[in-house]
Amino acid sequence: MRRFILLFIFLSGLYTNTLFAANVFVTKMDITSRINLKAEVVTRGEFQLDFNGGYKYQGKLLFQYYNTDLEGNTSPSLIFDGAQASVKGIFHALDLTYWTGFYGILGEGTHYKGHLYHMETGFDYNGYLPILGTGLIFASNYYDIFGGKLFIYQRYGSTKINSMDLVGYLNYDPVTLHLYSGVSGSEYRLGAQLNYITDEISLYLTIGDPTISAGEKIDFDDFYFLLEEWYSINNWNLILSVFSRPKVHYNYISRDYISTNETNDIDFNFDLNYEPEASYFSGGAELNIQTNHSESLGVYVSPYISIFTYGIRWKIKVDFNLISQTRDFITAYLNINASF
Repeated sequence: MRRFILLFIFLSGLYTNTLFAANVFVTKMDITSRINLKAEVVTRGEFQLDFNGGYKYQGKLLFQYYNTDLEGNTSPSLIFDGAQASVKGIFHALDLTYWTGFYGILGEGTHYKGHLYHMETGFDYNGYLPILGTGLIFASNYYDIFGGKLFIYQRYGSTKINSMDLVGYLNYDPVTLHLYSGVSGSEYRLGAQLNYITDEISLYLTIGDPTISAGEKIDFDDFYFLLEEWYSINNWNLILSVFSRPKVHYNYISRDYISTNETNDIDFNFDLNYEPEASYFSGGAELNIQTNHSESLGVYVSPYISIFTYGIRWKIKVDFNLISQTRDFITAYLNINASF
């Protein structure tokens, strides 16, 4: 039955693409094999399929396959991920979007994000606030200089419309500022993202508390915090990242906002890499220092090489555990990432 559904979706995409000029995209193909010293392999796979009506039809359907153990878990996991339909330029001033399922991420990270850095199952920490639910979005902007979005929706796990998020942005090159505020029932949230981007130096700062409850004390463990500084000199790139996990965040396996069990958590990551001009590869090494709930101190050195060929990025990375009680001395990764 599942195979029939998959075949039906595929054929429907071809039919739609032919008759209605729709587009079918694999917006994400991410496969990572992790190999330990015993030569044991665990492979994670994530695939996202997008049926997109393009600019003319302003609608799309999203499907996702997410499996953290392809060798051990052979059951199909293709799920409906979301649907969106939009009307642009109402009264030449307003865009309206109706969506259900996973919409996207507010305050998305730039470098230090995803499963290659965060090993906790389901927590990719790829942004301040992933949005999941059913509702409407009212958006307006003025020549990309400033604008805003208002989300009114039933958040995933709720039984009624009780969530609202307001996003405002100001773009004054080279600075972009986003401000976030929201509420779900009796819980509030506030956040901000500041980007300063030039050819030589870039700064990315995202900070926010997604779980503010009235009458409760706010402490460091509540915050999502990511600071990144990028330095480019000739063909060398140095990326400095400081990150702290919040005590509650979105989990892609449970598809819910759950406890991360993190206290007194902070990461420091230093990435130095070399990328020749007009080449198809880059190479470098990372130094990662962590303190979290599972260990008081973890230090890792990770040389890597990235190769770009035929629309696919290959990354080979090896973690050397210098100080850690929870990881093997050596762990190797082979990652491929593409969209088409």
